Amino acid sequence: MQKPYDLINAMEYLNAYRPRGTLHAMIIGSHINAVAVAEICRQRHIPFTNTLDPDLYAYFSARLNTKLDWPRSLLLFMKAALRPICYMYWLFAFLYLFLRLRSVRYDLVLFDAWRSKCLYISALPPGTSFVIVDGGFSTLHYGLCAAFDRGGAEELVRVALQKQRPVMPLVLRWLAAQRCSNKTPFFTCYQDQISASCRHPVLANEYRYCSATLGEKTVRPGVMILGIPMLKHIDIYIERALDAQTEAGIDRDVKTIEYRFHPTDRHRANIDPSYCFAIEQGVAERGLNFSYPQFSLEIDFLQQREVPAIIVAYPSSSLRWIEEVLQSRVRIITMMER
Repeated sequence: MQKPYDLINAMEYLNAYRPRGTLHAMIIGSHINAVAVAEICRQRHIPFTNTLDPDLYAYFSARLNTKLDWPRSLLLFMKAALRPICYMYWLFAFLYLFLRLRSVRYDLVLFDAWRSKCLYISALPPGTSFVIVDGGFSTLHYGLCAAFDRGGAEELVRVALQKQRPVMPLVLRWLAAQRCSNKTPFFTCYQDQISASCRHPVLANEYRYCSATLGEKTVRPGVMILGIPMLKHIDIYIERALDAQTEAGIDRDVKTIEYRFHPTDRHRANIDPSYCFAIEQGVAERGLNFSYPQFSLEIDFLQQREVPAIIVAYPSSSLRWIEEVLQSRVRIITMMER
C-alpha cells in the first residue's frame, strides 16, 4: 500500500468477500501518503509492516518537481540522467525483495497494477493468490478495464506497466504479469466499464463498507474546489465555483469557497518550504480559504462531521467514491480541465 485509497479498497474487499478475514498492510515507502496509511492503521488497529520503496525515480522526481524556479531544461536533463540509475535500482530491489520474501506466506494478496506494487508481486514465492484492485483514476486513464475485458489480469498488469513512465525493466514486467492467471479477479468500482460478456472474474466494488461507516453527515451550504497540483486551472475553477454559488442561492463570495490542495501539493509542500509558500500565496492572493488533506479526501470525509454541499473537481477516483457513498447529498460539478 502507498496511499489511503489502497487501504479503503482493501477494507471494502474484506467486507464484501472475506468478512472473517484479517488484513495485514504492507506499506511501501516513507513519503507522506505512506505515513498517512500507517496512522490510519494505528487508529483502526490494523497490523502493518513498513518496507522500502523500490521506485527511486519517483522519489527524486517528487523533489525535483518542487523546484518551480529552476529552468525546465535543467529539470528534464536531471530526470533523463536519473533513468539509467533507477533502471538498475529496480533490478537490485527485486533481488533484495526476492531473498527477503521467499519465506513469506499470505493467503491472499490485494494489489493494484502500479509498478512499485508489481515489483513486490513478482518477488513473492509461487503459490500466492492475488486480487487486483483499482489504483485510482489510472484504471480509466490507462484503459485497464478494456485490457481486463480483453485478456484478464495478466493483460491488465502488462498494459498498466507498459504505460507507466519510466517503465520497469522488461523482465520484471513479464514476471509481474505472469503471477496472474485467468482466474485472478479484478475488484473495481468501474465494473460498468467492463462488458457483461467478459469471461474473466469481475468483482464489483460498491463501497458498502464506506457507506455504512459514513452514516449521516451534516451537509453545510458551501463550495469546495478539489485542486490540481501547482494551482493548474485555478481561475477557471474559481469562476465555476462562483457560478455554483449563484445557482444554489448562496451569496457569490470567493472568501467562502474552500480550496482543497491536491495530495501531490501536500507532498511537495512537505518536502520544500518554498513550494509550500508559492502555492499558499497563489491561493491567498485570490481570496480563497484553503486546506490540505489530512489523509485523503475519502478518509477525511469519513472522519469529518460535515461535508460541503457542492464540490467542483476534475474527474478522479475520489469523485467516483463521493458519487457512490454520498450520492444525492452532495452536488458534484465535474470540470474537464486537468
